[in-house]
Amino acid sequence: MVLALVLIPVNTYWLAVVELVRNTSTPTSVSLFFNAVLTLTCVAAANAALRRVAPRAALSHGEVAAVYVMVAVGSAMGGIDVFCCMPPVAAYPFRYARPENGWLDLFCGLLPRHLVVSDADALAGFWQGSSSLYRPENWRPWLWPVLGWNVFALGLVGVWLGLTSLFSPRWIGSERLTYPISQLPAEISLSPRRLVTSGPFLIGLTLSAGIALLNGLHTLKPAVPMIPVKSTATPAFNISAQIVDRPWSAVGALLLSFYPFAIGLSILLPTKLSMSCWVFYLLFKLQHILSNQALSWTSEGAPFTREQSLGAYIGLAVFSFYMSRAYLGRQLAAALGRRAAHEPGDRPMSGRLALLLSLGCLVFVIGFGRWAGMTWSYSSAFFLLYTTLSYSFTRIRAEMGVPTHELHLVAPHQVLARWAGSRTVGPKNLAVGTTFYWFNYAHRSHPMPQMAEGLKIADRGHVSQSAVAALCVLAAVVGALSSCWAILHIYYRDGAAAKWGPGYAAEWIAINPYTELAHFLREPTGPDKAMIWASVTGFCATFALMGAHTRIGWWPLHPVGYAVANAWAMDHMWFSIFVAWVLKSITARYGGAPSVRRLTALAFGLVMGDYLAGGTWSLYGTARGIRAYSIWV
Repeated sequence: MVLALVLIPVNTYWLAVVELVRNTSTPTSVSLFFNAVLTLTCVAAANAALRRVAPRAALSHGEVAAVYVMVAVGSAMGGIDVFCCMPPVAAYPFRYARPENGWLDLFCGLLPRHLVVSDADALAGFWQGSSSLYRPENWRPWLWPVLGWNVFALGLVGVWLGLTSLFSPRWIGSERLTYPISQLPAEISLSPRRLVTSGPFLIGLTLSAGIALLNGLHTLKPAVPMIPVKSTATPAFNISAQIVDRPWSAVGALLLSFYPFAIGLSILLPTKLSMSCWVFYLLFKLQHILSNQALSWTSEGAPFTREQSLGAYIGLAVFSFYMSRAYLGRQLAAALGRRAAHEPGDRPMSGRLALLLSLGCLVFVIGFGRWAGMTWSYSSAFFLLYTTLSYSFTRIRAEMGVPTHELHLVAPHQVLARWAGSRTVGPKNLAVGTTFYWFNYAHRSHPMPQMAEGLKIADRGHVSQSAVAALCVLAAVVGALSSCWAILHIYYRDGAAAKWGPGYAAEWIAINPYTELAHFLREPTGPDKAMIWASVTGFCATFALMGAHTRIGWWPLHPVGYAVANAWAMDHMWFSIFVAWVLKSITARYGGAPSVRRLTALAFGLVMGDYLAGGTWSLYGTARGIRAYSIWV
């Protein structure tokens, strides 16, 4: 749709400014993007006004929903963990190669020259600014990296869409998964009148919007009082600041927060999951204390909580594949022509096409890795691991609707270097794998869950899922290209090395992978047994927890909580999840189903008010070139 194609570049430019350039806010670091919700609200409001004046010119509710899905997918492609990171990673190594660090001789010759920028003049303009993207000496060196990475991304889109189309009919039709994150956008686009006439919704909207507006005024005029709801408020709600003795000081940050949107999103979770999130978060903290106390746990990185989470995500994916084995067998038999395909209801595409698309595009991205310089075996392992994690994130979003999911510093190239040993992986694979870091270093703004939720919204609104699937591809292409343009345009004007906020965002994104690459090449290592055991522990613990969850009715913990509890965002969000768990548990126990429905409407209001006010402050800060109030961290 033309409207969505116009709105996607606007949103990707906005995201480039607030998430990367000025580092003032991170809308795409949580599962529901506030920029997409604000855009949807504006479109829905304008469409309602147009329907009164010119009903024939107004969009249908399904078309409004399609606009949201396209904006969400386009924003994910331009988000903080996808194309937002590509230009800094491509521009960093040759700019910061110095005689002192020896990078030019150590690994720059191993990098795929068609996927990074090595021209000194183009790099000087990118990092220093006071130049223009539109000068030939600046845009020409970027032509092949931008084109190459976008072709590669199109292959990833095919993998995501193929897997989503393959499993969505089962998740939506057979398993009846609730897709909690999609509920608010679906209500805004498909049932706006029911939403705005709900008393609890309006109460939540007024409360959260009022807090955000007041705190925004305080940011501009400190004389205005504020209501401290953020974990980074001053004074900070940091319990660990009072804990200074070993081993208790190993607990790290233990922050309290009352984010209205996080409380709202967490109310939508099943109580078992919300409880699991904060319980496992505290159990991870306990692991840090115990590992600090136990003299035998001297291995660097103990207790390897990231690796445990990695094993947990893999375990969730493998368990889901195992439970879907009969369904996958039928789809495979139909694809091979051994049995007639039985595909009732609306589907994004036939099972055969979905299977061929996902497998074909997976082969393509593996081949792209080989073309870039990886060996076939390394490229296959790299993208099979990445695809497994992508599926896991999408499945838990569809089933549980977690507010955040991430895996910092356990990108596939880092995992394989530690599992197999950097000596075994080899210098060329290590170097090429590092250049792929930009789309897999944390996975927060992953586009595949957005596609799955878009298909759920289409199903609910009786919109053609095949049309929505095609629009997702179009939105992904526009989002990727417009994000590249926005970042390059801004950085050639202002400079990627300019310090807008508390840190140098562009440098921070790129320095870690290349510093680690230099370390691996200078000091080759064998397999990291501790990390392997931590990953295996996470995998086995997930299967044990899933068995207890499915076999023992009273079992209180869900393995998804174990996977997500180690996230960076959980440091800031865990107490808000705890508050939501308390509210929902008490409401369900003493108020019954009607009270839970009213609490759900209140949750929608809390999210909506925080997002509308926070998004407005973000736009104000972007327009004025200042650090306005951020509703998140």
